[in-house]
Amino acid sequence: MIGPRNMLLERHRISGLQDIYGREKGSFAHAQTIEKKYGTLGDVLDWCKTELTDDWRWQMVEMSATDRPGRYIFYFDSERDCLAFTLKWG
Repeated sequence: MIGPRNMLLERHRISGLQDIYGREKGSFAHAQTIEKKYGTLGDVLDWCKTELTDDWRWQMVEMSATDRPGRYIFYFDSERDCLAFTLKWG
């Protein structure tokens, strides 16, 4: 059984809008919007988890479907992370 705390953590992990500490997306210095085909966002998130050095978040703007890409905004504290992300995924 999933308790209320675990449900909260899962909701934040899925939505990407805000972390469990309440950090708002507007507090980040840099942002980059990308579009990804259905089923490919996991690759982007895995890369971010291993390659980015400072704090970052993501937000789903439009959900992907089999016939159209999804649109996502990624937020970064550091310019270095934003540039690396843009070169890889932008």
